[in-house]
Amino acid sequence: MGEGIALSFAAAGLSVRLADQDRHILNNSLTRMGAHLKLLAEFGLLEDTPARVRSRIKTFLSSDPDRAVRGCTFIVECIPEILALKRELFSRLDDCDGGTILSSNTSSFTVSEISRGMRTPGRVVGTHFFMPAHIVPLVEVHRGKDTGNAVVETTRKLMLRIGKKPVLVGKEIPGFIVNRIQAAIAREANYLMEQGVVTPDDFDMAARSSYGFRLASLGPLAQADINGLDTVLRGNTHIYKSLCNATEPSPVIADKVKKGELGLKSGRGYYDYRGKSQEQITEEIERNLLKQLILFREREK
Repeated sequence: MGEGIALSFAAAGLSVRLADQDRHILNNSLTRMGAHLKLLAEFGLLEDTPARVRSRIKTFLSSDPDRAVRGCTFIVECIPEILALKRELFSRLDDCDGGTILSSNTSSFTVSEISRGMRTPGRVVGTHFFMPAHIVPLVEVHRGKDTGNAVVETTRKLMLRIGKKPVLVGKEIPGFIVNRIQAAIAREANYLMEQGVVTPDDFDMAARSSYGFRLASLGPLAQADINGLDTVLRGNTHIYKSLCNATEPSPVIADKVKKGELGLKSGRGYYDYRGKSQEQITEEIERNLLKQLILFREREK
C-alpha cells in the first residue's frame, strides 16, 4: 500500500522518500508504481508527466528508521498490521526531528495504542488510506489522547493538498469508521453463506447492484432520509433481531485461511483467480475505479 500513498504525494508535486529494509519490496513497489502512473496518465488524472511524478520519489534501503526519515517533515508508516511491530517502530522514531509529524496508516489500532510509551506522543496521528491508495479519495484522520490540535489540522490540510477527502474521527475506537462498517457487512455476508442463504457470487452482485451502486452518490444516512426514517425504524425493528452478532470471525473465512486460500495473492479465496495474473486483475479493478473517480470528482465540484 505504501507505493500508492507515495504516489498520491508525488502526484501533488511533493518530494517523497519511499523507505524499506527489503530491496525486493522496494523494487516491486517501483514496478507497480509504473503501472499505476501509466493508467493515471491514460485517464487524464495527472497534472505532470509520469516521468516527472516518478522523479519525485526516491527509494531508501535501510533498517534504521532514523536514517530513513532524516530530513522528512511528514512520515506515513505502512508496516504490517501488528501492534508490537508498530510500537517498536514508533518508539525508534521518537528520536527523529521534533518538528516531524509521525502518522500511521493503521487500519484497526488506535493512535494511543501505537504511541504508548513514547516520549513524544503529541506528534503522532492516524492517516488511514484505502486501497488502492492512489485512487480512493478518503483518508480517515484520527488522533490519540495526546495528539496536538495543530498536528491534526496540519495533517487534514496536507490530505486536502494531495487531493484526498479527509474525515476526522471524533473519538478513539478500533477500526475507526469505514472498517467497522466493512466488518459488519463482512460478518453478515459470511453468516448468510454459513446459513445457506446466498453464494459469494450472488452476495457480491446484490451488494454491487443495490446499496453499493448508490453509495458514491448517496450515503446510507442520506438514503435513510429519502426512504423515510419511520419506514427505516419499522424495518430495522423487525430485521435486527435476526442479524448476526458474533464476536469472533466467521468459520467461513477462518477455514479458508487454514487451507491457504488467502484471496488474490494465493490464487484462491472466495473466488478462484487462477488463469489470470495478479497484474491483469489489478489493472481491471483500477480501470473501473478510475472511471468512478472521475465521476466522483465531477459530483464533488
